[in-house]
Amino acid sequence: MAFTLLCVHPHPDDETLACGGVLAQAAKAGHKTVVVTCTGGEEGENLGGIDLGGRPLGDVRRDELAAALSVLDVTAHHWLGYRDSGMAGTDANGHPDAFAQAPLERAAEKLAAIIRHERPDVVVSDHEDGTYGHPDHVQANRVTARACALAADANANVPGAVWQVKKRYVHTLSRERLLTVAAGLSEHGLASPFDGMEVMIGVAEQDITTRVSVADVKDITRAALACHASQVGQDSFFFNVPEPYASLLFDLEEFMLVEGALSPDETDLFAGLAP
Repeated sequence: MAFTLLCVHPHPDDETLACGGVLAQAAKAGHKTVVVTCTGGEEGENLGGIDLGGRPLGDVRRDELAAALSVLDVTAHHWLGYRDSGMAGTDANGHPDAFAQAPLERAAEKLAAIIRHERPDVVVSDHEDGTYGHPDHVQANRVTARACALAADANANVPGAVWQVKKRYVHTLSRERLLTVAAGLSEHGLASPFDGMEVMIGVAEQDITTRVSVADVKDITRAALACHASQVGQDSFFFNVPEPYASLLFDLEEFMLVEGALSPDETDLFAGLAP
C-alpha cells in the first residue's frame, strides 16, 4: 500500500537538510512524496562561493532546488509564493512579501488547498521554535498546523474536497546528540557547525517520538545536498565532518508526532497507518 508524505519547508535546501532521508526512503519504497517550499530563499548568502553568472541568488536557488528534488525523486513540488524573511532582526523581516509577515489565515488557506489536492497521509514541518528561531521556520510550523485543520474543515474557505491528515510531525534534533557531537569535535580540535548553540537547538531526548534510520540513503541525500551549491560548498562541514560524528549526525532523522496516533514502533513516519 502506497502512502503520501508531504513536507513543508521555508527555503530551498531545507527539504534536504531536514527531511532528505525520509523523502528518499519513501520514494524508494514506492510512496508519493510532495514538497512545499514557502519562499525562494532570496535572503540567503552565496556561502558556496559559486559563480552566479549575474543572476539573482533567488533564481539560482530555485534551480538548485529543482535539481535536488530530482535527486530525491520527489513526486510533486509546490511553491507557497512568499519571500524569504531573512534572519531574525534583519530589515528583510519587514518586507511586505516576507513569509513572516504573511497573514496566518491566508497563508494557511493556500497550504490547505495544496493538502486537499495532494491528500497526504503524513505531513511534516518545522518545530514550533523553528529549530534555531528563524522567522520563516517558526511561521512554517504555524501555517502548517493551521492548514491541516482547515483542510479537514468542511466550512473552511478552501477549494477541494475535505481531507484529514492522519499524522502530523515536526522535525527536530536531539540536543543530547548535538552536544555529544560538539564535545567529540572539540576533543579533536575541530569546530562545531553550531558555534556553541547546541544548548539552544533541538529538544530533549525524551521529547522525540520518532527516529528514522536513513543511513541506507545517505548517498542520495548527500547528492541532493550537493545540488544546493550556493548554500553548501564542497569544503563545508556537511561534507567533511569526520567519523563517527558524520554518522551520528546524518544517519538519523528525528521527529515529534504532534497530531495522530503514536505507533508502538515509531521508526517510520507511516508506522501504524492502515492500508
